[in-house]
Amino acid sequence: MDFPFWIHPYISGGQLIASIAILHVFISHFAVGMGLYVVLAEQKAVKNEDGELLKFVKTNSSLILFISAILGALTGVGIWFSIALVSPAGTGSLISIFVWGWASEWVFFVLEISALLMYYYTWDKISHKTHIFIGWLYFIGAFFSLVIIAGIIAFQLTPGTWNTDRTFWSAFFNASYLPQVVGRFGISLILAAVYSTLVLSFTKNERVKKTAGHFSGIFAAAGFILTFGGFYWWEISLPQNIQGLLSGGNAILTNFFRYASFTALGLAIVSLFFTFVIPKKINIVVAVILMVTGLYSFGYYEFARERARKPFIIMDYMYANGILKSEVSRLNKEGILSETDWTLLGKPDTKIAKGRAVFEAECVSCHEIEGYNALKPKVQGMGEQDIAFFLTMLDSNPLMPPFVGTETERKALAAYINKEVNGGS
Repeated sequence: MDFPFWIHPYISGGQLIASIAILHVFISHFAVGMGLYVVLAEQKAVKNEDGELLKFVKTNSSLILFISAILGALTGVGIWFSIALVSPAGTGSLISIFVWGWASEWVFFVLEISALLMYYYTWDKISHKTHIFIGWLYFIGAFFSLVIIAGIIAFQLTPGTWNTDRTFWSAFFNASYLPQVVGRFGISLILAAVYSTLVLSFTKNERVKKTAGHFSGIFAAAGFILTFGGFYWWEISLPQNIQGLLSGGNAILTNFFRYASFTALGLAIVSLFFTFVIPKKINIVVAVILMVTGLYSFGYYEFARERARKPFIIMDYMYANGILKSEVSRLNKEGILSETDWTLLGKPDTKIAKGRAVFEAECVSCHEIEGYNALKPKVQGMGEQDIAFFLTMLDSNPLMPPFVGTETERKALAAYINKEVNGGS
């Protein structure tokens, strides 16, 4: 675990990843749903010889090109960059466990982007049959990217028998994998419907607005059925202790899970009402409200899903600070600083300096003294000895890993925290 990682006084690692990741998953799911949306809508327009609807589909494809190929690719690179900064040990483990999975995902990603570029730039230049075929290739590439990444994400929370047999297939086909695929595909359909309202808001042709609005409504309805069904299946596929945290065992986790459900329900009601009942009334204000609500709902869910696996990056294998569960006993004897030489570089040989090194090695991945997930409110007013004792009970909180290290390191960490929080010497 001797990897230097992100340390910033004002922006925590979690904030850095979340600011990029939530936007990226929002875009990537849109790419899947909209891929299916445009190809089916084009088939409908060609079959009915509806030139105006075909123009609407073409406009949607330009939106996909900008959002998916540009913003999606940029934020995708940003995720890799940020997780490598914040959690190099966890990132390295996921790469080594799923190396062939990642390789396969990149093949589908290349197919997705290549087909998207061909689809957009061959409008009105090739036959409708060939153009639609290219559209299907784009959807297939985007869909199977989701299918592969869902397995890796699900693995972090429910690794199943991988912890004993260490095989790729047991890691990938874990207990929450299929529920995540169903739920996330449902989200993709919802986002396609929501994004299409943005194009509809600028459409002046009322007949197209009604036709495309109803088409979007069908996507939204199917999406909500798959989403709510998939994520109910996901919840009951989780271990009992995590189900308990989601249903009241942890206030923050429970609230975020409920917020995700309530905002999704609100999004369902409003979007279905406008697309089915009054599609002609869809305007830019309605479209923006739907998009923002969708982003909040998805953000709440992603936060709850990430937090549910705490204190681990990979459940029962690696803690959030990059320490392997199997290494705890050894590190309690040899010391955490024996594995993190980078934390001691340039620091004096003092108790406070060693305490700061322990803080950087073990705590800073999740906590700051002040700011995001701050320690100050938790220990303010405690003395150094009280803080040292408090550190022995960290794992009494089910979302916290235990303190790892020697007694000397624990006391040094307590001295450092006391100095930073209470101004102690």
